[in-house]
Amino acid sequence: MKTILTLACAISFVFAGASFAAQDKSTAAKQSKEVQQDTKTVTGNKTTKTSTDTVYGKVEGYEPGKSIKVTVPGKIISTKSFDLDDKDTTVHVPANVKTGDWVSIVEKTANNGHKTVTVKPSSEKEASRVKGTD
Repeated sequence: MKTILTLACAISFVFAGASFAAQDKSTAAKQSKEVQQDTKTVTGNKTTKTSTDTVYGKVEGYEPGKSIKVTVPGKIISTKSFDLDDKDTTVHVPANVKTGDWVSIVEKTANNGHKTVTVKPSSEKEASRVKGTD
């Protein structure tokens, strides 16, 4: 009888832990923001276009020099990954970024396809003040 009771308690703790982890990710996704903007600049010689995607979210995964994954608002997809090792990408990431931190990531794509990814420390409060596209 003790064995069955112990097993039942252990199983309930596992499910409770999984529930809290899912709830934390869901909360982070609700507090995250994403803003997309296209800019067109016309000069005497040419017209240039720049696309900017700014994400305020919680770091869910980070592999230095490879990729970073953050929460984004959404019901189906709640994370977004950024490639940090593409040859046509310039990357700026502080050395102290780690999983669980809140960051803002600005990804700019120039007319010629070159990307610049800039990661900066942020906070939940900053994300909640930004008007998103959700």
